[in-house]
Amino acid sequence: MVFGLVLALIVIVIFMLWMAHSSHFGLTGKIIAIIALPFVGAIIGFLGDLGVASQSVEWFPVLWLYGGFIGVIVSLILLIVTITRASHENTGSSVIVFNPDGTEGKLKVTFIQGWKSFFRNAVNFNGRANLQMFGWGLLSYVIINFIWCFIMGVISGCLPNVSWLLMVVSGLVLLGLMIPLLALNVRRLRDTGMKNGLNYTLNIIGFISPIVSIIGMIYRAVLLVLLCMPTGKFQKE
Repeated sequence: MVFGLVLALIVIVIFMLWMAHSSHFGLTGKIIAIIALPFVGAIIGFLGDLGVASQSVEWFPVLWLYGGFIGVIVSLILLIVTITRASHENTGSSVIVFNPDGTEGKLKVTFIQGWKSFFRNAVNFNGRANLQMFGWGLLSYVIINFIWCFIMGVISGCLPNVSWLLMVVSGLVLLGLMIPLLALNVRRLRDTGMKNGLNYTLNIIGFISPIVSIIGMIYRAVLLVLLCMPTGKFQKE
């Protein structure tokens, strides 16, 4: 019974991956797959835990954690691929890049330019950022975040006696990385035509809402959908 459910869920995962890759479903299919995959992975792991526990009374349920983690990784990969593909759209046309000093310059956006813009505009909540700049900026954040967490994990394993200090330092660094991401989100929503009041409110709630809660995850999924809207989507004529 458990094996059959796991097999059925694996088929569902394959279908969602195909749905995310297929152009027939468009952005909606990608968003559904990105949101659902972590939950499906956790459910598959949970069913696996039930199957193993029925054969061993000493089994500690951990597969649901691994399944959820794998689902998050796959979801993150889909998110990066979706946004970076969007960043390649209309690459032949020029886009406006807003600098911290308020000047504007037309550039063809590349990853290096998006990387530089992400950090140069770390505390710049003015101006706009189109979907290309948002895609490269988010990819920069993910790469830096992953590398930093990996380094901290290695150091913590080698120096267990100072793990609490490393956790404090790592928390401060990750919090510092959230500021450029928050500024990028504000510029991105402004580029969609959203009013400043609603723009700041949505981003502040997303910044302070607990990421581990179901409500926080759903809220961030909705915010992600808004961040992926095209330029001028909410602009009133």
